[in-house]
Amino acid sequence: MAEVLFVSKEDIVRRSPIMDGNIDADKIVPALHLSQTQYLREIIGTDLYNYYVAAITALIGSGTPIPTNHKNLLENFIKPILIHLTTAEFLKSAAYTISNGGIFKRASENSSEPSLGEIKELIQVERDRAQSYTERFLDHMAFNASANFPEWFSNSNEDVSPNYESYTIDWVL
Repeated sequence: MAEVLFVSKEDIVRRSPIMDGNIDADKIVPALHLSQTQYLREIIGTDLYNYYVAAITALIGSGTPIPTNHKNLLENFIKPILIHLTTAEFLKSAAYTISNGGIFKRASENSSEPSLGEIKELIQVERDRAQSYTERFLDHMAFNASANFPEWFSNSNEDVSPNYESYTIDWVL
């Protein structure tokens, strides 16, 4: 069974402020998959994540619409988080290709290559944007989850419970 993606690769290219429209959207899928399965699942929790997998599968397979409250949550909160997480992940490896001949770094003929520091700054900008959308998502869930999103509270046992706080602290020594 193919992995259900919560956002299309075209949406990422269209809605990302730094991606060129000529970018090969298929190159984004690995970063999208990683961002969705690793990072987004930790933000929204296993049960809400599984709800969207089932709802999107039903929409694609039989045309069953996603209920309005869940569709609004997906469109206005979850997709923006995922777009910026994916962009940050894509930036980490976009310049590299691994093949039978080894590891290669692509370079553009017409422009200068950004420094590692500049790339790290771009990654941090995208993480900050994802963090901002995550905070909006958590504020929304604080006021609406009990009435509209029972999946937010139903995680148990080996499920990943959603993060109820969005702040992460980097250690500086």
